[in-house]
Amino acid sequence: MQKLRSIQVLRAVAACSVVVFHTYSRVDQVGYGAAGVDLFFVISGFIMANLAAERTPREFARDRLSRIYPLWWIAALPWLLMVPRGPDAALSTLTLWPIYGGEYVVPSLKVGWTLCLEIIFYAGVAVAIATRPKVPLAVYALLLIGALTTSIPLLHFLGSPMMLEFLMGVVVARPRRKIFGPFILLGLALLSLTSSNLGDLEWSLRSDWALWRALEWGLPAALIVWGALSLESVFERPVFDAPVGVGDASYSIYLFHPLISYGMTVFWPLRMALAIGTGIAMYVLVERRLLAARKRKAVRLPRGPQVKPA
Repeated sequence: MQKLRSIQVLRAVAACSVVVFHTYSRVDQVGYGAAGVDLFFVISGFIMANLAAERTPREFARDRLSRIYPLWWIAALPWLLMVPRGPDAALSTLTLWPIYGGEYVVPSLKVGWTLCLEIIFYAGVAVAIATRPKVPLAVYALLLIGALTTSIPLLHFLGSPMMLEFLMGVVVARPRRKIFGPFILLGLALLSLTSSNLGDLEWSLRSDWALWRALEWGLPAALIVWGALSLESVFERPVFDAPVGVGDASYSIYLFHPLISYGMTVFWPLRMALAIGTGIAMYVLVERRLLAARKRKAVRLPRGPQVKPA
């Protein structure tokens, strides 16, 4: 898939928004920064919809797992050592499967709760490639109903309404023939009218609250992504080179910023700059090397027959 500069800029916005949320305030003075997660989910849905057309189920699963886990393990290891919370938390951290003993166990590095949902979405995409999109959609619909009508943690996880944000990204991935630039302003306007305390982690794990979050933050995020994609030519300008670079490092920024955001007590603007800088440094020193190794391995592996999604 060709890298789109508009998407990279939005990834930069999403990552920096989360850093602001975790650095400036932990009590919702700038709660909207947490909506960076919702923007990430919509972007992920868009990207996966495009990747699905280019890979077999096995290739897709291998590509996604090799992309997520190695850097995650590197980022999570210090938290496993610094914040020991027992075997269930260790398993949740290492596997990104959070249900143990009938309870939801957040990974030791708490931002991993979003990756737990990402992994489930990737599994659904792999099934969609292997069968038809209707199959995982039907399964998710049943899980969603179970999540909204029961108190079973497993259903609240597998049927989380936050998954709707990935599906919004899939819808946005449909061919665009018109300019929808004003959707960016509409999305921002809608965000400004919503509650700023939707980003609370414990509440976001509750299906009723997650549904409101998906509607109030996910839909505006989808409009912003849709609008930005229709203005891709605008993002070719040199003024966006720096944000594109930050977007390239967004995964590292997301994973490594808590070490600074929560681990230092300096004035918050400096802490925020150091958190973003640390993420960029980890991208240059670690993530890019992992990506290069992954690319070399992919070249050596034989490709199976291409399977087009129904």
